[in-house]
Amino acid sequence: MQQQNLKYTFRFGKTKIIFNKAAHEPEIQVFAKALVFALYHKKYPSLKVEAKVDERFQPDLSAQDYEGKMLFWAECGNVSLAKIEKLFKKYRHAHYVFVKEKYEIPTFEKNLSRYLKDLRTLPLVDILVYPEKFAEWWVSEEGDVFIPPEEVEIVRWHEPK
Repeated sequence: MQQQNLKYTFRFGKTKIIFNKAAHEPEIQVFAKALVFALYHKKYPSLKVEAKVDERFQPDLSAQDYEGKMLFWAECGNVSLAKIEKLFKKYRHAHYVFVKEKYEIPTFEKNLSRYLKDLRTLPLVDILVYPEKFAEWWVSEEGDVFIPPEEVEIVRWHEPK
């Protein structure tokens, strides 16, 4: 039996966004995208979901300035270290956010440190800890998303000097 893509509608105040869930994506990835949007859409007003921005890699969420300079890039699922390295080199001044479940973070941080130790400069990198009960506690049945920022743990993995 073939799985099909699903659509999820989320509301952030007056903003309504439809998120696509590909057949191969776990449901948590869709909710992680909604979480990132809820936390960052005010800081990055041009934030878009699944926008085509790069000929090779597509972010889950991204924001660019008026000249097309990448300001923000979020990955909500599995992402290879090779991809991260290429992105860090190409978009040196972007703010990167990686959403991970709590148990994944020690390994992810260790791999980032080991793999990226030779890069001369690193951008702003945050690891957002996916709240265990996000879908149940912070998203209404109608798709309204409300989560106070203090309810989300954000690990500042690197901050440029």
